[in-house]
Amino acid sequence: MKTSYEVYKRLRDVKFRHLTELLKTHLKRRPENCRYNRAFRIESDSTVQYIRLCFLHQPEKGLEPHLLDICQEIGDCASCNAYVCRYTKEDVKALFEEELRDPKVKAKKYPAIFVLEWVLDQEKPTNYGLLGRLWMAIRRLFMG
Repeated sequence: MKTSYEVYKRLRDVKFRHLTELLKTHLKRRPENCRYNRAFRIESDSTVQYIRLCFLHQPEKGLEPHLLDICQEIGDCASCNAYVCRYTKEDVKALFEEELRDPKVKAKKYPAIFVLEWVLDQEKPTNYGLLGRLWMAIRRLFMG
């Protein structure tokens, strides 16, 4: 049987691992992470394709087709001088925390975190002595 501290350490490690994976994917130099890159859907007959275009040289209003560049390969992005990452570390951390606040998203996308938090919630005091009553009062205050 694991102690609640061991479960908490495991939860902390799993959260850290997921956050580092998110940071790696969102801060990597890839076309979908560039501020100026947009994906467009092209349908023909029964096939659907996506093409990624660079909007760096586009005016504020309107669209100039002769100024569009195709940028959908990782090699295109690696040699681009105008690449600007659309995410910062703080943005990714905020995105991760927002996903963890929604129980449905957490259960589907991060099942290990969901289960470990459930285990920690089950280990809270259940006897209705003085500490148990205090715990239930605090829980009602914050949980509604």
